[in-house]
Amino acid sequence: MEQLNGAAVFPDPDRAPSKELMGHFRRLARSSPWLWNTVQITIGVTDAEQHAIAFAAPDLPTHLTVLIRRPDAIRVEDSSGAVLFRTEHINDSRDASFVAATRKSWLLPPQLLAPVYGDDGLVSRRPEADYVNELMPVGLWSAFLDPVEVSGFAPGPADMAFPHPSTIHSLRSIGDDSGRECLEAVLSRGHSYAPLMPEAPLLGEGLTRIRLDRATGICVLRQVLDGPDAGVEHRIAITAVDEYMIDGLFTQPLSSLSDVRRAPLWPIPGLADYPGPEAPEHARHRGGPAA
Repeated sequence: MEQLNGAAVFPDPDRAPSKELMGHFRRLARSSPWLWNTVQITIGVTDAEQHAIAFAAPDLPTHLTVLIRRPDAIRVEDSSGAVLFRTEHINDSRDASFVAATRKSWLLPPQLLAPVYGDDGLVSRRPEADYVNELMPVGLWSAFLDPVEVSGFAPGPADMAFPHPSTIHSLRSIGDDSGRECLEAVLSRGHSYAPLMPEAPLLGEGLTRIRLDRATGICVLRQVLDGPDAGVEHRIAITAVDEYMIDGLFTQPLSSLSDVRRAPLWPIPGLADYPGPEAPEHARHRGGPAA
């Protein structure tokens, strides 16, 4: 297999990122499950991406608002605020899944486990946990919210020529349109690259620009620069982090009990020809005795 030389990896060696910054970027990509509990994001929609939205909205919205509360509560709204998708049930009993003869059913949410942290407070090595939210309506969204596939669950072996799942070609610290601090890198797939969702890889076959929000670890920009998918771009705007979200935002409304103080007037057969007093203080039922 052809090896990449220095010029191919870093076209401008004088501006090559430091090992410390590259390590910080990879640890940030591993840290999302421990950096936030609730988030509200706005996802832009273009014609080229419409097939990935998976919602049959009647007016083809220009953007979607997504509310997420870990571990598995999701709500999706269109531009007008109409609900397109939301979790039907949350906090359900998991007795049935725990007795299943699969190892995955016993995995805990990552928030209940302690990873190995680096000196910068970000995750250096992730434990085995239940990371993938199977209720996510679009697979690529899971990669946005947890972009661990670009760095791997742990640092690569030092004796390997290409130990990381992706090769960093450029890296810089920038602010996005809303002023949030981000790390932006141009990446390509490595030999050990394994997408979190096989049907929706975060990195294209060529170079891909990835921008990570420093406060949450969420991928807020994915831009394929070359290859067969060149020009495909996804953007996310983070509008709220760790705000309180009630269950009613995510569950279907349930029918409430009847209010006995507002009982309906039931017609009594045989009394239609003898209407009683019209004033409600004289009789509850038409033609009946006074209440």
